This record gives sequence, structure tokens and C-alpha cells, in this order.
Amino acid sequence: MAFQVTPTPTAATVAAAAAIVPAISSQPADLAALFECPVCFDYVLPPIYQCESGHLICNTCKERVQCCPSCRGRLGTVRNLAMEKVAETVKFPCKYASNGCTMRLLHTEKRIHETNCERRPYACPCPGTSCKWEGPLDDVLNHLLTAHKTITTLSEEDIVFLATDIHLPGAVDWVMMQCCFDHYFMLVLEKQERHEGHQQFFAVVQLIGTEKEANAFRYKLELVGHGRKLTWEAKPR
Repeated sequence: MAFQVTPTPTAATVAAAAAIVPAISSQPADLAALFECPVCFDYVLPPIYQCESGHLICNTCKERVQCCPSCRGRLGTVRNLAMEKVAETVKFPCKYASNGCTMRLLHTEKRIHETNCERRPYACPCPGTSCKWEGPLDDVLNHLLTAHKTITTLSEEDIVFLATDIHLPGAVDWVMMQCCFDHYFMLVLEKQERHEGHQQFFAVVQLIGTEKEANAFRYKLELVGHGRKLTWEAKPR
């Protein structure tokens, strides 16, 4: 079985608390420090709970400790509504600020941003291995080229990827790297056997880069075998 992959560049897709807390721009830069959890040093975000003495703790740590880490007092279910109102106006640093992210966001935007932050740690994208590496996006390509040297890299805009031994039992992965348009793409074909005699094939093209860079490309993939051909197009992941 063989499939042909052709990436091509495309056009890039491009209140009540106000009386207490002034506009964000007039707040001291360290106001967010008032919301630091004393256990994990992440930020305490709404819903905000306090101990009987008024100390704050984040919701994650609250489930893991028996008493307040600041005063050893009892932890209850009392909400600090005043701090919740303040939190609505504060812009918090991204949790990956130490990795170079300079974004400051409202708490309603923070989790969404951090899920896709380009400065977050990236796991090794190579399938079918027990590689535990993770690191910054800028180091992913170098890791693949040095730690996974068995992966073939082809420097063409239009390549043919031959998958051999497709009848081997169980799950099997085939991986290849493609270098074109000054970017590297990882091509993966995966065979899964849901139950005996029933095989399913999955294919994916992943750009080693940011989502913005991936949005500037589309790939065309042709799966050929047994006299039949399946073709589809999509943007890289």
C-alpha cells in the first residue's frame, strides 16, 4: 500500500467591581500576586474559596489538603465573593511565562490560551514509541532528527510513502518526515485492528511548527492499494 502526499501553501486564515477596582491599566503589575496559591503558587481563580480566617487556596490544592496551609485553620465551602469580583478585572500571566510567553489574560481566557500556548511543553510527536521527551516547540524538530534517526526524511514537495507488511497482526505505525517550503511535516499511517479480521487505517499529516504556520498549508493525500485509490485534502495539524 502506498500513499502520496502533496502539501501546498495557501493564504493564511487570518460593573459592580469597577467601583472598587479601577481600570486594569491603572492597576499595579503585581496585583495578580494577591491570588497566588500558597501550595502550588499557581493562581486562585473563580470560584474562590477561603479558610475560616480568610486565606485563599486554589481549587486543585483544596481537594488535596486537610487544613489551610497558611494558618492551619479549617477549610470550608465559604466563597470569597469580593475577590471573585476583583479577579474579573485582573489580567493574569500565562502559566508558561517562565518559558517566554508574555501574554496576560482575564481568568476566563487563561485556560483556553494555555491549552494552545506556543510556549507550553510539547511531547514527542513520534507515534508507536515509548519516548517520554517533552520540551519547547523550537526543540521538537531537533529531537526528532537526533533521537529518532530511523525516520526517513524526504526533501520533495510531492512524495510517495510505501507502507510494507500491512498484514502484520495488531497495531502498526509507519512514519516519514517531509521537508518542503522551508518546513518539516510528519506523515503517519496507522493500522488498528478493532477485532480479528477487521483492520482500520488512519493517516495524518502534522506540521512541526505553530498552528498559525499550519493554517498556511493544505495537503493532498492519495491512498493507493489493491487497484483502488482514495484521495482527500485538509490542512496539517
